[in-house]
Amino acid sequence: MNSEKLLLLDIFSYSCMNCVRSLEYIKKLGNKYKKYGLKTIIVHVPEWDFEKNKSNIHSQVKSQKISFQVKNDSNKKLIKKLKVNFWPSQLLLKNNKVVYKHIGEGNYRILENNIRKHLEIKKSSIFHNEPKYSEFPTVYAGKRKKGKIKEIKNNLKFGIIYVDGKYRQNEEFLEIKGSLKISTRGKIVNFVAESGNKKPVIVNIKADNRFTKNLKVNGPKLYRIAESKSTKTLELATNKNLRIYSFSFE
Repeated sequence: MNSEKLLLLDIFSYSCMNCVRSLEYIKKLGNKYKKYGLKTIIVHVPEWDFEKNKSNIHSQVKSQKISFQVKNDSNKKLIKKLKVNFWPSQLLLKNNKVVYKHIGEGNYRILENNIRKHLEIKKSSIFHNEPKYSEFPTVYAGKRKKGKIKEIKNNLKFGIIYVDGKYRQNEEFLEIKGSLKISTRGKIVNFVAESGNKKPVIVNIKADNRFTKNLKVNGPKLYRIAESKSTKTLELATNKNLRIYSFSFE
């Protein structure tokens, strides 16, 4: 680890909502304890094929204001060596040995306490209480993640994407030219999407049957599509091919 006393690895992918949420807490810890000898490295592991593209990674590192070193683990060699197969995850290494590991979101206070213990710091900490975050499950659209696709009907069940129009379900995504409906959770809805023909796609968005906005979708990334205190259903419509990988909720 050179002159560093402790190494923090954050296992991350740029279009994973859980990873993006977790990143904000990792930034706080990495920045605070850098001067005490903590080195933070973001290990980018692709969840989707488009996340293997170095240009896409570079663009999102800049967009998400990541100032730490980013290691691209596109073949998953590093995480296999570390015995990790889920992200976000955080690992602390001291003298090249893992001294702490956590899988998923949360446990930021425990992570900080372990950082402080191994760096022998007694000054005040950042997290006096464990930060709260939403725990709604992601709804996937592709076959590989067992996305459930059905024809549109009146009674919607959470976890199912209801479609109307031309569509095909790929291993990673649902490509649609028409409309779809989903039952939502939380106050914020995001989706990972991209244009199906390399040109911008305009998506008409309705919340509870009321028009909210038109969203332009181009390159593959995480988009925020709705924000409300009371939305129960969302409808998306487009007359061009739109590829949807997943929906996430906050």
